[in-house]
Amino acid sequence: MNRSISAMALLAATTVALTACGGGSDAGLSASGAIAPDQSERCTADRAGGTITAGEYAMLPSFAPGQGMFGVRGAAQSAAVYDRLVVWNPEAAEFEPKLAESLESNEDNTTWTLRLREGVTFSNGDPLTAEDVAFTIGLHQDPATRSNAMTDAMQIEQVRVVDPRAVEFTLAEPWAGFPVLLAGVAGEVIPKKAYEASTPEQWSRSPIGAGAFTVANYVPDQEVVLEPNPGYYGGPVCPTLRFVRIPGSQGTYEAFQTGELQVGFLRGAKTISGAQDAGEKGFEVINSAGSLVNLNSGAAGYDGVLTDERARQAFSYALDRTLIDQRLTGGTGQPTAALVAESSRLYDGQQGPDFDPEKAKALVDEVKADRPGWDGSLTLLVADSPENMDTGVALKALLDAAGFNVTIESAPVSQVVARQFTSDFEAVVGGLSPSEADPASTFASSVTPGGALNLTGIDDPELIEAAAAFKAAPDLQAQKEAMTHLQEVYNRVVPFVVIANAQEYVVVADSVKGVSPTLFSTMMYDGAFVEQ
Repeated sequence: MNRSISAMALLAATTVALTACGGGSDAGLSASGAIAPDQSERCTADRAGGTITAGEYAMLPSFAPGQGMFGVRGAAQSAAVYDRLVVWNPEAAEFEPKLAESLESNEDNTTWTLRLREGVTFSNGDPLTAEDVAFTIGLHQDPATRSNAMTDAMQIEQVRVVDPRAVEFTLAEPWAGFPVLLAGVAGEVIPKKAYEASTPEQWSRSPIGAGAFTVANYVPDQEVVLEPNPGYYGGPVCPTLRFVRIPGSQGTYEAFQTGELQVGFLRGAKTISGAQDAGEKGFEVINSAGSLVNLNSGAAGYDGVLTDERARQAFSYALDRTLIDQRLTGGTGQPTAALVAESSRLYDGQQGPDFDPEKAKALVDEVKADRPGWDGSLTLLVADSPENMDTGVALKALLDAAGFNVTIESAPVSQVVARQFTSDFEAVVGGLSPSEADPASTFASSVTPGGALNLTGIDDPELIEAAAAFKAAPDLQAQKEAMTHLQEVYNRVVPFVVIANAQEYVVVADSVKGVSPTLFSTMMYDGAFVEQ
């Protein structure tokens, strides 16, 4: 018997035991003062007009396929232009069709059939077809595209166009969480004919999509202005959208308070607590492993000290995460060394490496003895926002005490993001954003060679096997057991060092209605309007 996406929604609601309430998040709500904005109404023709200015943590680097996976990295911009085949509804804890009309699986979740809505066109007037969907998946599977979804897209062995509105996906192995792929950037359909008639450079700035908005102005790392698409299949589109970057969450929040912004992406417990204490409405996400340090294990030709497992272990043992949290947030954050947060449905008592400065120093001394030319030197790359610089200073103090000799290198956040994805670093402050909708795919991508999120170059057979077993686990209990094993292997390999869970809060002004969240703190604006 085939299983439809509505049945998948029921499965998600059963197994993805979120603590969502009032508009919530895709990774559970904290016990905080979060108040969800109004989503009960959406744009109508008589509400057209107005501008919503949104402050981004990091701007979308490009409209090239596969770049807008995470809300923290401009995903709202690409989702507004392209739309998505499927969306994750965090309040209902279920996947819902969007560009798609339906999505059904066979009994063992190895074959999925997607049917498109009738009458959907791209902004240039061309119809959206099954051929475009198949072409899009091929782009994400091509390493040259450098898509954030490549690892998961490679799980599709065959894409067959059944008819102009139907596509069949045959997977390499059973994957009950497959809809998450189409709810992310792989579900942002690229029109084959228009893309092939363009060049990658032109497309990255002037894309064509089936979404509610079109690109009116694009200034890299500064501003993106999107105008309503009059041919949008979902009905009238009300506002103009303007996305800008204001360095640092505190600066973003201050701009929101003065009315310069109507929406603001906040990251960091201290700023978020201040916004919630002030009664600001917003959508909150707690990201497991959301604050971490990536350690280069051999990517992009790196052959330095962090290729030594002992040095990576020492890095982790040297960090007093509770002390770091006190210094950075006044104790309002969620310090941890574990891969999943205690609020996660997958948490089952898993523990990361403990703070052990004596063990850290002993390991550093061992490595120095085996590497006579190494004096403890290590370069830590951090973004130039105040909270990231503070993190870098706290890390340096603890690492230096263990025998490292850390040099902090700072750069604009856009450059740091770019350098992470090209593995141009020795150690870099970053984060993961595993969604509770299907966290296994994110962890697998971060530790599998060739994975889109494997920024460190780690290649450990036991770690690869543990991640694959987690992704294949068929039910919640099996997933918890697989997660525990993955944590144990991670504690030995340490491809990255978890510092804390990350808190994200997208604040929304009372004048803005109809904004809705989906995966990874990504906001959807197709139903948004400005209340006059």
